[in-house]
Amino acid sequence: MRNHIKTLLATGLLSTAFSASLEEIEKRLNQLEEQNQQLIEEIAKLRQQVEIPELSQKQFAGMGYAASKVYFTPHGLSIGGYGEIIYQKFEGSTKKDMTDIYRFIPYIGYKFNDWIVLNAEVEFEHGADYSNNGSVKIEFAYLDFLFGQNFNIRLGNYLVPVGLTNLLHEPIFFNSVNRPEVEKYIIPTTWNENGVMVFSSREDWNYNLGVVNGFYYTGFSSKGWVRGGRQAGAKAYAEDWAVVGRLDYTGVEGLLAGVSAYHGNSGQGDGLDAAVSLFDIHLRYTYENWTITGLYAKGYLSDADRVSAYVGQPVGKEVYGYYINLAYDTIGFFSDNPDFSLPVFVRYERYNTQEKVPSGYTPDRQYDKTIWTVGINFRPHPNVVLKMDYQFRDNKAYNEPDVFELGAGFIF
Repeated sequence: MRNHIKTLLATGLLSTAFSASLEEIEKRLNQLEEQNQQLIEEIAKLRQQVEIPELSQKQFAGMGYAASKVYFTPHGLSIGGYGEIIYQKFEGSTKKDMTDIYRFIPYIGYKFNDWIVLNAEVEFEHGADYSNNGSVKIEFAYLDFLFGQNFNIRLGNYLVPVGLTNLLHEPIFFNSVNRPEVEKYIIPTTWNENGVMVFSSREDWNYNLGVVNGFYYTGFSSKGWVRGGRQAGAKAYAEDWAVVGRLDYTGVEGLLAGVSAYHGNSGQGDGLDAAVSLFDIHLRYTYENWTITGLYAKGYLSDADRVSAYVGQPVGKEVYGYYINLAYDTIGFFSDNPDFSLPVFVRYERYNTQEKVPSGYTPDRQYDKTIWTVGINFRPHPNVVLKMDYQFRDNKAYNEPDVFELGAGFIF
């Protein structure tokens, strides 16, 4: 009997000890599992910080997809960009045919937190070969302070929000190999200056209201109007400032419609105003396979007589330009691949940088131009485009050579 009691006691003690060991083991396993999960989460966070996210076709506050990339990054570094390679053949002209690494543009952004963002664009143009008019320059570099959809502040060197192409100058946003000339010689795309701007980032109505350093009139010309007066924020004279405003509506799927305006002096302390006033009305609408794009721009220059005397050529006191571009995606006739598109397009473009010139000067009629452009694009991927077009060109002074163009563009 005594032996049975001893056996039962020993068994009980062993059972209790074993049970305690199992509880301890289970507790330890749970702790290890929690630690393992924490490690997994930490590794995931580190990967987010180190990896460069893929580009998605999203826009922030009216900017291009690649330029918007940093805003959709969790935090930290963002790298994107775009590029264009072109070929031009000048029909019936002594001008030599040409091919060019026209642009390679890295975007470098950094998201400090949810409301402070650095965004920058560096342009390498014409192969960055200075012996062939190549260049390296900043196209924008600014800090955004994001307070909400209705109010944000941008400080630094930014794209002046006028027209369509100045904000949407990535090559997938226009069908032709080169950008519309109205948005080169009337609206001087690409156009960036130093200043401060407030803006919204809604999905229906958006506004921009900013102050930037003005043009400098010494670069104005008959051909390019105020284009040569851009200072791009590089040791820019700031005796005269300008105001710029923009209002866009995007509340209907596929639609962008809006207006913008700019006004400011360009004398920069030289004893004249040389005020530049410029406004535009713009539209872009995509419905099923159709896309229509249109823009009208009008510009004025005060003291045009004194500016013309200084630069030695008539500079327009009034200028205008407009274009309409119609494209139809024909890929449905050839493929059902959702990544492919094959738009054919036609664009009519009209502009005159000498619509009115100062008294005593004669307008140079070669700058009163009409251009018909027809062509086709092939997009084997939403972010890659191959282009071909033909320009039928005319001006009021002489028979201008037509131009055949090929191009390749990409964003990343």
